[in-house]
Amino acid sequence: MDDTSDINLVEDTLRGSLGAYESLIRRHERRIFYLGLKFHKNYEDAEDFTQEVFLKAYEKLETFSKNVPFSAWLYRIGYNHGINRISRKQTFELPDETAEQIPDLSGTPETQLEREEEQGVVGRILERLPEMYNMVIKMRFFDDLSYAEIAEIIGKPVNTIKSHIFRAKELVKQAFEKHFGR
Repeated sequence: MDDTSDINLVEDTLRGSLGAYESLIRRHERRIFYLGLKFHKNYEDAEDFTQEVFLKAYEKLETFSKNVPFSAWLYRIGYNHGINRISRKQTFELPDETAEQIPDLSGTPETQLEREEEQGVVGRILERLPEMYNMVIKMRFFDDLSYAEIAEIIGKPVNTIKSHIFRAKELVKQAFEKHFGR
């Protein structure tokens, strides 16, 4: 990745440089792809989603405001596009991300089994959360977005996002404790 800022790349794109937009795509496509995986179960749909989001962003590039990080602006387009696609399909299936993680090879086989079981339980618990709680908790802990970035993407106040994340964590904790009797 070169040192050119996103804002400079946006300005160059608006002046007609397709190479600048290709640089923006390369810089942000992984994050948008993983957002697509949250809305869809498979890589093909996530790839289609990624292309659609970058096409929408290109069409709306003139509306980009320098007051917001480009990554947050793009993620919001992706989030809205995902919600719209889901409402059209009337299904919302998220991949079990925790179950697909590379297993930790440290510790005893029993410890590894316990860890894998716990990860699977947490993944299933997350899938059963209300849609908004599921989305904000994954944005916060899987995408490592700040509360402000999530608030910008979702279009809700930061304190509402904090409340949603707090409530989601409480629901996960309660379900986890109920499952394991702790």
